[in-house]
Amino acid sequence: MYKYRVTKYNPSFRDDEGLYLKEDWTAISDIGKTFDGEKLTTESYKKTEDSYIKAIHLIMDYLRVPYLTIMDVRQSSSFEMFQEIIKKYQKLYSEEMLKYYLNVKNNDKLTKENVNVYCRLLLREDIGSKVFYPRRMKVYIGYDYLMSIHTSKPLDPIIPLIEEIGLYVEDFSK
Repeated sequence: MYKYRVTKYNPSFRDDEGLYLKEDWTAISDIGKTFDGEKLTTESYKKTEDSYIKAIHLIMDYLRVPYLTIMDVRQSSSFEMFQEIIKKYQKLYSEEMLKYYLNVKNNDKLTKENVNVYCRLLLREDIGSKVFYPRRMKVYIGYDYLMSIHTSKPLDPIIPLIEEIGLYVEDFSK
């Protein structure tokens, strides 16, 4: 498998151990706060989130992956608590996202359309799970807006496309 970190974090700001040295936002809860002299707005947050989703789509297309399977689904809280938590960000949560939060289960298949909704829940740390297509692609989305992708073939031909949408690709295959 080829292993990549695909994130908004510029690797030139990492030290020799890989620690990110620049102060930057790491979650939806940072909307309204200021980082490096710029306030994180709902619009700029969503633009970054859209970039992550576009990257997943680019990789799925490149690898000819028709869907992704989810396993080991973990919700961050009860639905009632989830509704309370997201009140502050209501315009970022569609009815479809709420329905997914309530009804998602192991072995569900995510089409490209569903990837949009589901991976936003992962990026927002509302849900955790394994996301994969057997023997071709695994997507790991964790805390602090970190995303790793493991693939069956190198992503070299599409790395420039991913970088064009504002993300950085670091190859950990070697």
